[in-house]
Amino acid sequence: MSGIDGEAESPDAGAPEETSSHGGASGPREGAVRTSDVMFDPEDVGEDDDGPDHDDLLLRVAERYYFARQSRVTIAEEFGISRFRIARLLDEAERRGTVQITLHRPRYGRRDLSTRLKAQYDLRHAAVVESSHLTEAEMREALGREGARLLAGLLADGDVLGVGWGRSVEAVANAATALPRCPVVQMSGITGPPSSNSMELVRRFSAITGAQPYPLYAPLIAPDSATARALRRSHGIAETFEQFRDISVGLVTIGSWDPPNSLLHQFVSQDVREVLTAAGLQAEVGGLFLDKEGKEIATPLSGQLMSIPTEEFRAIPTVVAVAGHASKARAIRAVLRGGFANALVTDTAAAAALLEDP
Repeated sequence: MSGIDGEAESPDAGAPEETSSHGGASGPREGAVRTSDVMFDPEDVGEDDDGPDHDDLLLRVAERYYFARQSRVTIAEEFGISRFRIARLLDEAERRGTVQITLHRPRYGRRDLSTRLKAQYDLRHAAVVESSHLTEAEMREALGREGARLLAGLLADGDVLGVGWGRSVEAVANAATALPRCPVVQMSGITGPPSSNSMELVRRFSAITGAQPYPLYAPLIAPDSATARALRRSHGIAETFEQFRDISVGLVTIGSWDPPNSLLHQFVSQDVREVLTAAGLQAEVGGLFLDKEGKEIATPLSGQLMSIPTEEFRAIPTVVAVAGHASKARAIRAVLRGGFANALVTDTAAAAALLEDP
């Protein structure tokens, strides 16, 4: 007699229930069938059901298996059905087109992307994280982990770390657990949300390195040029400006102005946005404003900026830019073309876009 799923039915399928050492029944529950020493419920072994409820179950099981990467056992426990029925549901999902599987040879591996980025943009270091199945927040966390790993390898006791601001730099701070003992310098004035503004990030990195922080107690954009000049002469701020020339490793993110993917774009006033847009702003990095070719742009705001001067930024031996997402590709390209970063941590989507013709 044929069993279920092509397996021979066990000869003791109709045997009495076994009794445990405690005298209680330990055999199959009422209505169950034993096949090949595996217990099945009749409700689990029938033909595929029809109707919206079944289709909904089919989709939910497929989502958990293919997207959440849960095991069949885990899914079975969640829905209260056998793992064998889960297997049949997954087969049905493929058969009916609920799930469509496409195989393709990856265009480039992450290592190949890193190698090609280094060659094309004359980078000292390049790291690429896989992002095809990540949300934006998950990708930022992955960038932060890779950025922290690279930073730990670059720094040594006695270095001076310059820190920019932004969510990707915050992600590096979140991932970093130990760094060599080195002072930490804030490279630009304060803007953005509390968790990712440059002053908070300097505090966090200096707590990790255990060395002196040099904060910049000023906004990124002062109200006017006269105020900016007065601030630069004030005691605490002047001390920080003096540290710029000693920075040996800089850590920055890259903001995109077109398309807009930048905290600065969100936090400056509409008047400032209009001025910067009219000037042809493509990218901002470390408080510097660049056009699409990577050239610094002059704006009416230039005298109001409280950030590291261009010549001192360019003199930093190693600048690590941590930035991802395909929407930032043009901004990243501008920064690399301009020579404002010689180390890059990015994701596969942005890397592929950077390697295409602009």
